[in-house]
Amino acid sequence: MSKDILLIYPNYSYPRKSPPLGLAYLAAYVRQAGFEPCIQDFNVKPVADDDFKDFLVSRKWLMVGLSFMTNQFADAQRLSVLIKNVLPDTPLIAGGPHPSSIPERTLLEIPALDIIVRGEGETTLRELAGAFSSGTDIGEVRGLCFKRGAEIIQTPDREFIKDLDSLPFPAWEYFNMSAYKVFHITANSDAPVFALLSSRGCPNFCTFCDSHTIFARKFRARSARNIFDEIIYLHKNYGMLSFDFVDDLFTVQKVRVLEFCNLIKESGIPFRWMANARVNTVDREMLQAIKDAGCVRVDFGVESGDLNVRKRMRKNITDQQIRDAHITARDIGLSTGTFTMVGNLGETKESAKMTVKLLKEIGDDVMVSIACPFPGTELYHIAKDKGLINSEDWSRYVTSPTYSTDYRPVMKTEFLTEEEILDSFYYIHSFFARRKFQRRFGKFFLLSPVFYKEWVFKSDGLKNRFRMALNLVNARIKGFLG
Repeated sequence: MSKDILLIYPNYSYPRKSPPLGLAYLAAYVRQAGFEPCIQDFNVKPVADDDFKDFLVSRKWLMVGLSFMTNQFADAQRLSVLIKNVLPDTPLIAGGPHPSSIPERTLLEIPALDIIVRGEGETTLRELAGAFSSGTDIGEVRGLCFKRGAEIIQTPDREFIKDLDSLPFPAWEYFNMSAYKVFHITANSDAPVFALLSSRGCPNFCTFCDSHTIFARKFRARSARNIFDEIIYLHKNYGMLSFDFVDDLFTVQKVRVLEFCNLIKESGIPFRWMANARVNTVDREMLQAIKDAGCVRVDFGVESGDLNVRKRMRKNITDQQIRDAHITARDIGLSTGTFTMVGNLGETKESAKMTVKLLKEIGDDVMVSIACPFPGTELYHIAKDKGLINSEDWSRYVTSPTYSTDYRPVMKTEFLTEEEILDSFYYIHSFFARRKFQRRFGKFFLLSPVFYKEWVFKSDGLKNRFRMALNLVNARIKGFLG
């Protein structure tokens, strides 16, 4: 019986390509159990259908798995049909945020799939591989949703891995790390930047977030020593000097953060890194510690300057906490990123103006997205019940119109139409675009040849850039007149 397992990451449209950390963990875990993983990341390496068919028949696969988010649905569906046509007798499995959110519906919408792995995948995938290898009943494996004839069966939920330190480090040797566009945060742009996950699960209840569909709402943390050991491993084997913590929330446990920072400082290696934080989980001591340990940027989720909107989305942070976190970080010398959203429930035309007012003096790099009712989120269920969702074409579930010429929000709110949501998006952008360009290209960016090379005349076209500029001006005028 073959031990080869093919793991696939479909394409999606966002231009900054991040490595699929989940597949790297899965590959390491099943390899540890004696199976041989193979990775195909269509997001950075498109393969012609005929070439992919040749690859599929080049080996005998124990099973084939796809991991995908909602905005990757269309490509996952296309690949599933292709794979099943070529390998009709090979089990085809899917996992990741979208299938975990609506497993039964995913099986119905992509009939080529045989099995959905729900939630955290390592143990489930290993046991599933063991069942196929030994010929035992997959119905004994927890965390599955699968078809048996005309029936769809769900096995009991899988318990989460309690000791994250027991997991092997992600198997990056199966990836071409130079193909990914992770943020470069050192002067040496040739040095690889790695995505690190120091914890799983977020203890908060934001209505728009679908993270809980994989890791639930219980925070589980790796130890400071285990994270540090992975960093040293990546430094020795890949020359890594830069890394980005992609946890939902790195700053939950202050003691762990401070211990980690001490280990980094004691190493004497000039690491540079970034992390996601929440404004009510940081203080001056923590921010100073991460700065002293090489952190150059911390990203805060603010979402809206309208307190009523934040209450509706269960963000539970105050204006004062937002100001204090940003000002303290700036005083210490940290760069900040600020995530904001438009199109959430409860928003009015004034909400975007309130966001600008709150962040105008304290925001460094303000990033704007459009609220998207991903399946499995509380936002989806509320918007669905209120009749606010205009499309369940999953390929349209993206959070920014920046890289699309025909983008429309997939939902409206009680007070805003889809067009007014787009106006809010561009209105906030219009106040912070210049600041973004100055940070990246210098104060006099309009005189910088690099600005024109890397932004104005970039490969996605001058037309798109011009359209973006017009939208910013138009939204500002509407906001002023409104």
